[in-house]
Amino acid sequence: MKPFEPAVLPLPAVGTNRTMRRIAAWAAMAMLLLMLANRARAGEQIVQVALDGGASIRYLLTQKDGSTPQWVLVMFAGSEGKLDLRTNDDGSPYMREKNNFLVRTRTLFADERFATALVDAPSDQPGGYSDAFRASARHAQDVARVAADLHTRIPAAKLVLIGTSRGTISSAFVGRALPDTWDAVVHTSTLTSPARGQATPLIGFDYGAISARQLFVHHVDDTCFLCSFAAAERIAQTGGYALIAVHGGEVLSGPCEALSHHGFYGKDEAVVAAIKAWISGGVSPKEIE
Repeated sequence: MKPFEPAVLPLPAVGTNRTMRRIAAWAAMAMLLLMLANRARAGEQIVQVALDGGASIRYLLTQKDGSTPQWVLVMFAGSEGKLDLRTNDDGSPYMREKNNFLVRTRTLFADERFATALVDAPSDQPGGYSDAFRASARHAQDVARVAADLHTRIPAAKLVLIGTSRGTISSAFVGRALPDTWDAVVHTSTLTSPARGQATPLIGFDYGAISARQLFVHHVDDTCFLCSFAAAERIAQTGGYALIAVHGGEVLSGPCEALSHHGFYGKDEAVVAAIKAWISGGVSPKEIE
């Protein structure tokens, strides 16, 4: 057996130092991104609220560390709103519907002044929210429990109700049912044109019965058959509500899905900034190009 001989490493070739510096820079960047991800993760927690009959409802609270928000946006995603909120092994939140406009932009909304509460479907509704349930008194009662819990956590904050797509059935009916709860109600990609047995609770809905100030946000080229921009514009003009008309963006999915004009895909930052400006009483654009 030959005696052990230590390996002799070759001297770095010309240009290797530059490569090593690049690797070190990439490693530092990766570490920074990991730190930022952990910091963002620390700002999110899943909260469970007890309901009558042994049921419960969960929401994901997203808040910048150390902030004292002036507004908390109580959010309802589209589709059936079934997020299946739970905690991953690494402590990060797990959820479905990650492409949904409100789900994917929640961290853009969260800053020193704003926090978000993304509400899941209650435990006794395994199929998620039906259109009829979103319009029910029970749904409003559940959301009132969520609002009460938020007031205990961030007592000085005003609450803003915001829904997108099918979530606008929630923003409409819960906005009307809980008049003393909301500082404002925001409807994005509203189901303005109920059809084929879908979104029927919104047929003839009286938005004037909502006492809070209201904002409609709609893409002018939304081709989802339930979401006519012309109808949204008519609702806003007739009722004297604020309207933000969105242009441009990208389309990577079907017309009623999130990665399209229906979900403001490609316009996230501009749409979020405009909504926040309107809520806070700042200058909010009427058109986003």
